[in-house]
Amino acid sequence: MDDSSTVPPPRSARGDLRAAILSPTVWMIVILVGIGGGLSHYLTSHDLRDFRESLGPMAMAVTLPIHVVLALTPFPSDFVAIANGAMYGFAVGTPLSCFGWWIAAIIQFWIGRRARSDLELESVGARLPQWLRRLPDDHPLYLMGVRQVPWLGMHLGSFVPGAAGVPFRRFLWCSAFGVIPGSLLMTAIGAGLVHWASTP
Repeated sequence: MDDSSTVPPPRSARGDLRAAILSPTVWMIVILVGIGGGLSHYLTSHDLRDFRESLGPMAMAVTLPIHVVLALTPFPSDFVAIANGAMYGFAVGTPLSCFGWWIAAIIQFWIGRRARSDLELESVGARLPQWLRRLPDDHPLYLMGVRQVPWLGMHLGSFVPGAAGVPFRRFLWCSAFGVIPGSLLMTAIGAGLVHWASTP
């Protein structure tokens, strides 16, 4: 994490609560989680392939934003990448899934960067145990590797670097590479399921 000699003095617990309530970042996260919950509920009773059948090539303009929004929330976005493989095939579904997760990573990075100032996370970081402050959250291996942790890795690999002050250019290329393994796997599952189902 970013250790600065100009760390602001710690606030009281009441001050932390007030800052969180008034923070645009917190409200942005709450709104995103609400939208993600609504989308997740909607998709439990609807098939993403319906968009492909009704919209044709324009279906990507619907499924891509759905993928990005879900990837910003605690709700699973893997099934969108699986659906990309089923709808568009491995060759098209893989870059589409990569792009969706990459855009979500960039947005979440900047949410973390905004939270760093809104919530004075530098002072919070100064109160963390020393072993935790030594985590190499700006190292390329961390930035790419942590994204491979199921579910939580995508968020740890985006929000934390933003909040910790990791340079954006480094995050940009590391996250671009970091989303590739999951995209390959999930898209291959979707394409494979379609192939298996159509095999007599």
